[in-house]
Amino acid sequence: MTVVMAVGNPAYGDDGVAAAVLAHLRGDGPPPGLELVDVHTDALALLDHFRPGERHVIVDAAGMGLPPGSVVRFGPEDVELRIGWDHLSMHGFGLAEAFSVARTLGVMPDDVTIIGVEPERVELGAGLSDAVAAAVPRAAALIRAEEG
Repeated sequence: MTVVMAVGNPAYGDDGVAAAVLAHLRGDGPPPGLELVDVHTDALALLDHFRPGERHVIVDAAGMGLPPGSVVRFGPEDVELRIGWDHLSMHGFGLAEAFSVARTLGVMPDDVTIIGVEPERVELGAGLSDAVAAAVPRAAALIRAEEG
């Protein structure tokens, strides 16, 4: 089983890309082998879904300094290197902090992958930009590849 977790706020434009990826994965029904979870903007809620022996994929809008709509796969050890800004830090804990807490508590799984999508705009009520909307199927394909 692969637990796919979406982080972000769909009310803030491209910050909602992770929820859009989950919706794409759901398609006509729940995908076999994938458990889909939306933690919204609460990165600490990731810890509630970390399970030993399972794969974990976290999808998030990530300011990496790349062209909008770029999709990048990386590991938790690369979060601070890859993400130039962390939108969650405005609301509390971001991914780096959540991973640090998970390590401290001894609940950090061995198999965690982050799928980051470079946003174009993160503003209230904007919806996904064209570049980020076009990235949704690519991000979903990377997640399906993680399962296979």
